[in-house]
Amino acid sequence: MKLLLVTFSDNADHQDTVFGMYEELRKDRDLDVYLLAIKTPKVPLKKSSHTWLVDCPKRPGITKKTFDLPLLHSIVSRVKKAQFDAIWFESLHVWNLPIMKSVKGKTYIYHVIHEVIPHEGDRQVKGVDFFNKTLVKLADTIVLRNKTYIPAMVERYHISPDRVKYMELWRRYPGYTEPTHSNRVLFFGRINPYKGADNLLKIVRLCPAVSFDVVGRVDPEMEDVVKKLSKEPNVRLETGYVSDEEMKKVFINADWAIVPYNSASQSGIIIDAYKYSRPVIAFNVGAIAEQVVDGTTGYLIKAGDIDAFSEKVREAAAMPESEYDMMSQNAYSIGSKKYAASGKVDDFKKFIEGNL
Repeated sequence: MKLLLVTFSDNADHQDTVFGMYEELRKDRDLDVYLLAIKTPKVPLKKSSHTWLVDCPKRPGITKKTFDLPLLHSIVSRVKKAQFDAIWFESLHVWNLPIMKSVKGKTYIYHVIHEVIPHEGDRQVKGVDFFNKTLVKLADTIVLRNKTYIPAMVERYHISPDRVKYMELWRRYPGYTEPTHSNRVLFFGRINPYKGADNLLKIVRLCPAVSFDVVGRVDPEMEDVVKKLSKEPNVRLETGYVSDEEMKKVFINADWAIVPYNSASQSGIIIDAYKYSRPVIAFNVGAIAEQVVDGTTGYLIKAGDIDAFSEKVREAAAMPESEYDMMSQNAYSIGSKKYAASGKVDDFKKFIEGNL
């Protein structure tokens, strides 16, 4: 089978997902697998003649670079000429569309949709909704990363249920990371409305004895909240670009990752926390309950209950080291079994081959 994995995303999570599976599949002699990705990835990649790295626009929306038609034409031509049996698109990008149109009916197309219902308040709501509607028309199979939103996908986009499939997220997984017992809590990722930046500020103020690391890019509408966060004595704020190595350090230097989201589908932050053996405290929104084993890999809190969330953060920070160490081990062992790319190869192959 000849397979192409695609992500033009400059998001390290999407890159790690695709690169990890690509490297695992390259070990399989029955597969001829290729990778198409952004020229300047944020995570390590073993390059070869099968890695096609291109100077694509960094965002899924419309930019000046989007209209580099000669380059786009060359990519489309190269993909068509290769005659792949299947193509897997991991992330939304405007350049996915002409590639999909060019091979439709000749190559089986999979496209992952991470956000079935675009988050209200997100600047890209209209764009995401447009992409989703278009992908439903072009892809043979839509892949969701959780089971919870399959009915919503079918209803919202009027798609036949047999064209919507579920497959768990995966990441590259290192070995177990020992706890640092730092008494630090980490909020990582974009600081925006749906990820609960407003909730975070309240939680920080209700947990004055706990140290918080807040690391992520700031959406313009959250600048006032971030300014207030920066003045809190128990907050270390980092809003610039974070490399893959720096991301690793902030997770390792924390005891807990927190996910105080107002809405969510699944969360890549939870997978990254488990990857570095860190348990999670999260609001029970969207499909988060599919990821957190309450009381074992972390804690699920009733959506919007700031007081309960803050109380759990204080309890977690004061947890005896032996009890915390067990939770850390649970987060890693359960996370690696569920999300490690190396353990997903057979499932992925069966998933792909089942439609060819």
